[in-house]
Amino acid sequence: MATISIGEYNFPPADRAENYGGDINIYCCWEHHLLVPCPAAYRLPPDITLRDFLTQMFCPDHNHHPEYSKIDYARLVWTLDGQPWAPVLDKSLRENGVTHMSYLSFRAPGLDGLNGDGV
Repeated sequence: MATISIGEYNFPPADRAENYGGDINIYCCWEHHLLVPCPAAYRLPPDITLRDFLTQMFCPDHNHHPEYSKIDYARLVWTLDGQPWAPVLDKSLRENGVTHMSYLSFRAPGLDGLNGDGV
C-alpha cells in the first residue's frame, strides 16, 4: 500500500540513549514460543550480567510456558541484532556487546513450542 508523507520528521525520538539515565533499552525474544507474541522490552543497567537478566527479569515473564522448565541455558542458540552471537552468561550486557536498543533472541534446541507449533 502506498503512503503519503505529511511532512518531515523534525524532532528527536524519545527513545534516545541519553533519556535512559545510564540504562539501556533492549528487546528479547524466545523464538518458537509465542505465548508471549512479540519481543519484550526491558530497561536495564548495562552492567547486569546476562544470567541475572535472564533469571531475574526475562524468565519470570515466560515461566508460565509449559516448556520453560526444560530450557538448557548451556545449549541456547543466540542472535544479537540478527547476527549469530555467543554470549557469556556471567559477563555483563556491556561486555557481551549489548547496547541501547539491541535485539536479542534465542532458540532452545529441542523445544519448539506447544505441540511443535511455535506457541
